[in-house]
Amino acid sequence: MKTEAQDWKTSLAQKLSLLTVLLTVMVSLLDLLYAPIFANESLSAKAQVIGQDLVNLVLAAPLLWVSLNHSKKGSFKARTISIGILAFLAYTFLSYGVVFKLNQGFLLYTAAFGVSLYATILSLAGIRLDEIEVKASEGVKKRTQYALGIILVIIMLLWTPSIVDFYLYNQIPSALTVEKFHTLIIPFQDFSIVLPMTLITIWLLRKDEKMGYILAPIVLVKALSIALGVLGMIVFMQIMGTPAVIPQVLIFIIGAAVIGWYTRYYYKGIEFKSV
Repeated sequence: MKTEAQDWKTSLAQKLSLLTVLLTVMVSLLDLLYAPIFANESLSAKAQVIGQDLVNLVLAAPLLWVSLNHSKKGSFKARTISIGILAFLAYTFLSYGVVFKLNQGFLLYTAAFGVSLYATILSLAGIRLDEIEVKASEGVKKRTQYALGIILVIIMLLWTPSIVDFYLYNQIPSALTVEKFHTLIIPFQDFSIVLPMTLITIWLLRKDEKMGYILAPIVLVKALSIALGVLGMIVFMQIMGTPAVIPQVLIFIIGAAVIGWYTRYYYKGIEFKSV
C-alpha cells in the first residue's frame, strides 16, 4: 500500500507533467510563429531551434501526454517512457535558457525548464522499488549495458575532438565562432548530465540491481529523444542553407537508428509487475 508521502509525490509529478505538456506546446508555438524572437541569433541557430521545436510539438508533447494517460492506468512501462521524455524536455529547456540571447521567450523557457525538471525528479522519487517486480529476458540482461555504452561512444565521438583541439591547440570551437555561443553548452550538458546518468545505469545493471532495469529505458528514451531532436535540427539546417557537419550527421543518424531499435527490443524483453 502506498504511503501518504508517496501519494503526494506521484500526484504532484503527474500535475507537473501535464503542465510540462502545455508549456512545451506554448514554447514551440511562440518560437515557430513569432518571427522576431530570434532576430539576434545566427541563421544556423534559428534553423536548429525550428527543427527542435517541431520535434517537441509533434512528437515529445503528444507522446508525453499519451504515456502519462497509460501510466495513470497502471502501466509502469508507460511511466518510464514519460520520465524519459520529461528528462529530455528538461535537458532541452535548460539549453534554451542559456544558449539564446535574451528574448521574449525567456520566462516561458524558465518555467518549462523548472516544471519539467521537478516533474522528472518527483516522478523518479515516486517509484517504490519494493512494490515492483522486474522480469528481464536473457537478451536484455546481457545486451543492455553494451547498448547504453553506445550512448557513451556517441558523446565521446561528437565532442572530444573540439575539446582536445581547444586544450592542446587553443583552437576555438565553431560553436563559438559560427553560432556565437559563449561556451560549449551542449557538450557541458552531455558530459555533466547524460554521461554520468548512463554510467550509473550501466553500473547498476552490472550488479543486476532492479533500479538499473528501471533507469535503462528512461536513459534510452531520453537519448532517443535527443537524437530525434538533433535530426530535426539537421533537416532544417539543410533547408535554410546552413549545412551541418557531415561526420556529426552520420553519428546521429546511425545512433538514432541503433538506439531506437534497442529501445523497442528492451521494452519487448522486460516486464514490470506490481507486487
